[in-house]
Amino acid sequence: MSLIRLVYASKSRLVDANRREELDRILASARRLNEQNGITGFLLATDGAFAQVLEGPEAGVAETYGRIVIDPRHTALRLLAQESIVERSFAGWAMGVAERNETTNFIFGLYGITPEQDLPAQPLDVLVDLARELAQQPA
Repeated sequence: MSLIRLVYASKSRLVDANRREELDRILASARRLNEQNGITGFLLATDGAFAQVLEGPEAGVAETYGRIVIDPRHTALRLLAQESIVERSFAGWAMGVAERNETTNFIFGLYGITPEQDLPAQPLDVLVDLARELAQQPA
C-alpha cells in the first residue's frame, strides 16, 4: 500500500472559554475516524493556531483533509506538503497531540514557535521535526 503525508497549518478560531472542550471534541472525532481509515498523525496546537501531520493511504488522507478544510474551528489553512512516504513517522498515533503550555513552552520555543511567530509562520521541516520531537515525550 502506498502512503502519503499531508501537512497543513491554520489559525485557530477556538475561544478561551471553551477551548479545552472543543480541542477534546476534535481529538475524539479524529482518533475514531483515523482508526477506521488507517490514518495516523500528530496535531500541534497553540492558543492561536494548529499544525497537523496526517499519514496514510492517499484516499483516506484526502477524505480526512476534506473534512478539515470545511471545519469552522479554524481558518486560513495553508497546505505545506502532500508527498509520498515509505514509512510513517507517527505509526503509534491515531492522532497524537501536543499543546503549547507551561510544560511544552520551552520545546516549542526551541523550534521558534512564539505568539509572534506562531505555527502558520513556520516552514514545513520545523513543524514536522517539532511534531516528531513531541511525539517522543511522555504523555
